[in-house]
Amino acid sequence: MGTRAGGRRTGPKCIAIVGPFASGKTTLLEAILARTGAIPRQNPVSSGSTVSDHSAEARAHAMSVEATFATTEFMGEQFTFVDCPGSIEFSFEAEPVLAACDVAVVVAEADEKKIPALQLIMRKLDDLRVPRILFLNKVDKAIAGVRDTLKMLQPTSAAPLLLRQIPLRKDGVVIGSIDLALERAYIYREYAESEVAEI
Repeated sequence: MGTRAGGRRTGPKCIAIVGPFASGKTTLLEAILARTGAIPRQNPVSSGSTVSDHSAEARAHAMSVEATFATTEFMGEQFTFVDCPGSIEFSFEAEPVLAACDVAVVVAEADEKKIPALQLIMRKLDDLRVPRILFLNKVDKAIAGVRDTLKMLQPTSAAPLLLRQIPLRKDGVVIGSIDLALERAYIYREYAESEVAEI
């Protein structure tokens, strides 16, 4: 364990990536690994060559079938991510791992058909007392606004769902995000660090 400013203890973090089937968990992990330099480039799930869906069984099923691990560093800290299967048939693979994780990133989207699966995931995290961050995915394709989507997803969580970031759009295209707590906007740049803008 190291110590950072303010005396806060630091050390390796273990983060589960969970969510319903086809919500974009493996794509999110691949993006994180590429952006932090752990892999040279982000591979699409359809290629069968992503870090977490590389097994023959995962390729045969065209989905995650087991919990897989990947480690990267960011700002001098080590993070181990666990990509957990979203399909109900393979969800048992994630259960032993979740209790050991520091936090779970719950990947969700504005799809009412996936709410029952999301409720099961959130309930399991509640039972295990695993803190969570809701990552609202596919906002570029969502018909409903972020606030409406949050209202739709609220029944899946015993705790209130609060917005931290909202997408920044220009001409209907997501070009960045606004961090409501820091009161900053981040403009995305391809293959480069986001541009920070005060709001």
